[in-house]
Amino acid sequence: MPGRACRARPHPDGSARNGRQREQRKTTVDTQDRIAPTFDTLAYPISPDYVRPWTPVRALCELIANALDEDRDAQVGWADGVLTIADNGPGIPEEGLILGYSTKNDQQIGQFGEGKKLACLVLARSTDIGAVRCETVGYSFVPTVERRRLLGGLIPSRSAQGAEVLVYHLAQTDRARGTVITVECPQAIAEEAIGRFRALIEPGYRAPGLPGACVLTGDPGRVWIGGVLVTTVPGFRASYDLPLDNKTLQNRDRTVIEAGALRDAVRGILTATEDPAVIDRFATHVLGGGSLREPEQFFAGVTHPRARAAWRAWGRSHLPAQTFYTAPGANAEAALDLRDKGYTEVTARELPANHQHALMDLLGVEIARASQRRHYERNRDKTTWVPQHALTVAERTALRDACQLVRRTIGSYALDRVRVYSDSEESPCSAGFYHPRNGDTAVHRDTLSNRHALLRTLLHEAAHRIGHRGGGRWTPIPDYGDRTRGFEGILSDFGGLLLGYLDGGTLPDPVNQPGRAPAAGVRLSGADDPAVPVSRRELAHLLTDRLPHALTAGGYASEEDLVASTAVHPEYWRTLTNPRPAGYRRKMGAGGRAWDYDKVALLAEAVGVHPPVVWLGYNLCEGPLHGRRRENWGQPGPWARRIRELTLRACTDLEALGGPYAEQIPALRALVNGQTPAPTGDDTWQAPARALVALERQRLGLHLPVQPT
Repeated sequence: MPGRACRARPHPDGSARNGRQREQRKTTVDTQDRIAPTFDTLAYPISPDYVRPWTPVRALCELIANALDEDRDAQVGWADGVLTIADNGPGIPEEGLILGYSTKNDQQIGQFGEGKKLACLVLARSTDIGAVRCETVGYSFVPTVERRRLLGGLIPSRSAQGAEVLVYHLAQTDRARGTVITVECPQAIAEEAIGRFRALIEPGYRAPGLPGACVLTGDPGRVWIGGVLVTTVPGFRASYDLPLDNKTLQNRDRTVIEAGALRDAVRGILTATEDPAVIDRFATHVLGGGSLREPEQFFAGVTHPRARAAWRAWGRSHLPAQTFYTAPGANAEAALDLRDKGYTEVTARELPANHQHALMDLLGVEIARASQRRHYERNRDKTTWVPQHALTVAERTALRDACQLVRRTIGSYALDRVRVYSDSEESPCSAGFYHPRNGDTAVHRDTLSNRHALLRTLLHEAAHRIGHRGGGRWTPIPDYGDRTRGFEGILSDFGGLLLGYLDGGTLPDPVNQPGRAPAAGVRLSGADDPAVPVSRRELAHLLTDRLPHALTAGGYASEEDLVASTAVHPEYWRTLTNPRPAGYRRKMGAGGRAWDYDKVALLAEAVGVHPPVVWLGYNLCEGPLHGRRRENWGQPGPWARRIRELTLRACTDLEALGGPYAEQIPALRALVNGQTPAPTGDDTWQAPARALVALERQRLGLHLPVQPT
């Protein structure tokens, strides 16, 4: 039989046919003359009034669903007044005749074990349906509604004729495989039943997996579960096909989905979508002033990085370059100012305030006052810096000699960039301060004329820096500020170290740190900071060396423009290109970390670098630290579960890249399993990450940098 509804021949006398159908349901004599002799009957004590709301279409859908459960290539078609449903399954066993017996799994449509029986009851009682016959392996049956006395009349009855019940008249067949059900019915009923199954009207259809699928074709508002139409919701902007895992959300009749369950299912589909067509459907509608029904108000739930990136891509391609939005009753003055500067206001007035805010964030549109505030922050200067060329020769010599002495005494990581200022509001300290954001040390110009004051200031600020960023024998600590126990502990360590040098020790030789021209005129203090693991420094230089090529290839106006296109918070990019020492933990917020694999992958792809290389280049050094108490950092043993999972995910991506990339997988697995030691203060075990960064440089045709020390 064909898999779709076939064109029918009109019945010459519909009224006479309906009369014959009613007569056939009163008796089985004519029906039995057309098939093999009945060898038995099976009476179900079910009233014909049971499941009264069921229509013939609903009953036919149950039979079609059973066939598709047994054979997803089942053939369903209507011709010459007969709907034929044929599958190539194992047939209906004895247990299949028991009401409530079911072996259906989560990947099949059925679940209660009563659909076929109730469908036969509904078809047998309907005046619009003619003869119904089911032929399966070894036997066939014809369902009818008959008046019968139960148990041979041993039970008292209100009438001498007994009650009407569903009866199967069974006969033997020689069928060895499959089931064929034929139902005499009008073409309209058959086509309506067939039309409820996407598998029968859409070639190649397969039921969606979690969370489901958004369907933009055809009339909106239809809701399927596993491709079977359950309900239609007026006012929806799209249709939705829920996975078969969600079949428990519907009622037993498969005609209703509870409102809360439908809302959650629809939002689950929409919040996960990366489909530009779906995004365009909803963004165009709400930005054009349209409203949405509550289940389709989903914008606040879009959190996955790739979904957010897809929304940001739509905003960049469909909205003007300079945009803003306003909240009701606020931002009026800022909005006027921005309009005067040529900005375009974007609105979605019909959305609730929280969803409007979330939508604008997805599209990269800022609220008016935020733009003004950021402009003020960018132009505010709290410190008056003294450039190097403005210092005298004596001042430059004093600063150079003092910095070199501190680095020799404590370690090259004790100081990175040291700047000179004449006035500052950054810190109440009048001699100098440490800047946690970039790792710089600042000294007042007056200290340059007093060697003792200069050395004291540099040593003091070096203690802040090492407490904050770590280095050598020291790991970062949360209490690195003045008058804290941790800071005092580091100063005590410095004192012990200096006493050791006085007691017959010798200072280490000066370390000549190789210079490196910063990329795109931007100095990356973290990329050259000796306290930062070498793998992170090499990754930062790789990304910044690749950046100019990525800006040209992608048509981005600036570095900020490239990062904004991914919808990833700029802190991630700042962290990758201005890295922190291993073990750095910000007191508040998530700054200084680039942990989320999907967010890192989006930035890597935007720059044109393989995602596993970037994630491993930054995070591999955290392996012996993550998930452990500080006193256990660097101890032998398998790494914590979370970093194991992410590292193994990176290994999977490396395997897909193949070649020399995949050759690093055994070394990475040995690290996460604890087979390779990974002590703190030693970068040698990070060799797999460094090798991957070197491979990317070779692939991208970038010159190798001077190796950091």
